[in-house]
This record gives sequence, structure tokens and C-alpha cells, in this order.
Amino acid sequence: MGDLLAIMHAQRACRRFDPSADVPDSDIEQILQAAVHAPSAENTQPWAFVVVRDQKTRSLLADWWTETWNAGGGDFIRSSLDDKALIADLEYGFNRGGFAAAPVVVAVCVDTGRVAEIYAPSSIYPAVQNLLLAAADLGYGSCLTTGLTTFGVDRVRELLGLPGTLLPMAAVYLGAPAKKLSPPRRRPAALVTFRERYGNAW
Repeated sequence: MGDLLAIMHAQRACRRFDPSADVPDSDIEQILQAAVHAPSAENTQPWAFVVVRDQKTRSLLADWWTETWNAGGGDFIRSSLDDKALIADLEYGFNRGGFAAAPVVVAVCVDTGRVAEIYAPSSIYPAVQNLLLAAADLGYGSCLTTGLTTFGVDRVRELLGLPGTLLPMAAVYLGAPAKKLSPPRRRPAALVTFRERYGNAW
């Protein structure tokens, strides 16, 4: 358990990838095996993963997920955070090829034929978290993007040949970090935890 806690405490998003570093299929398989061992609503296991290595396809996926940032997500972050270094890192990831440089993109989809769409997030995101932790355990950087415009969903479905029941919910970018990742900055748990009622300090 100690090793898992250490991985969790070191986990952070990577937005600068080394495009020349290889990610073997054997590592992808280990990462996805971890993903499918996550809990899901009524154990429906409604996930599907499309692993994309083709550079043109990866670039298109990065562009389409970036639309959310450019359609208002970026403005919200810039107005709500004072952390200029973090904002610059996000800008690089979304608009300067940061995500697109990752040699592997895993499109994470929910099968709405297996689970009601209202339960999709609670079923899919535990699998995504397992995927991110497994990638970190193997020494890879990873970054998660979520949210697509309606037009973006349709384009991803067409590009990846997804049937109508598969809804793309996230893209996980995987690869070797371009540089050593600095430790994550997190608010202490005690600051956001309360005893019995909100406002009662832990």
C-alpha cells in the first residue's frame, strides 16, 4: 500500500511530452488492465478504449478537445486562478502542441447500451483514475482532458469509427515527460475536510 500512496502523492498532469520516446504495446496493455479493474455502476463495466498512435489522428483529437478550452474553459481558469505558472502550462498544453506531442492518446468511451448515461461519469472516471495511476507507476507522464462540444463528439465518433452507443468522454495523453515533472502542489486535506458538518474543522 505504501507504494500506491507514494504514486498517488506524486501524481500530476504532464503537458509536455517527448514525442520520440516509445510506449510499447505491452505497457499499454498493463495500463488498460488496471483501468478495467475499476468499480462501475452495478458492475456494468461500460467502458471502451481506443488507443491512437497515428500522428494525424492524435493531432485532430487534441484540436477537438482543445475547443472546450478555447470556447470558454480557458477564460474561466484565467479569471479564477492567480497561479500564472499553472495557467502558462495549461496554455502550452492546449494551444502550443503540448498534448499533441504525446505519442499515445487513449480515447475513453462509455457504452450507453450498457449503462444509463446519468451513471456514465461514475462508471468511467474510476477507470480513468486507475489508468492514470498505472501510467505513473510505469514511469509515464499523462494528462486527462474531458468535455467536447456536441460537434466534437460527432467528429470523434466518425474519426474513430465509434458506434452510436459509444460516447467519447475523455482523452488520456500518455508518453515520457519532456522533462522531469516537479512535485504536485495540493491544498492539504485538512483544509478541505470537515467533521460532522461543513465549517467544523477536521
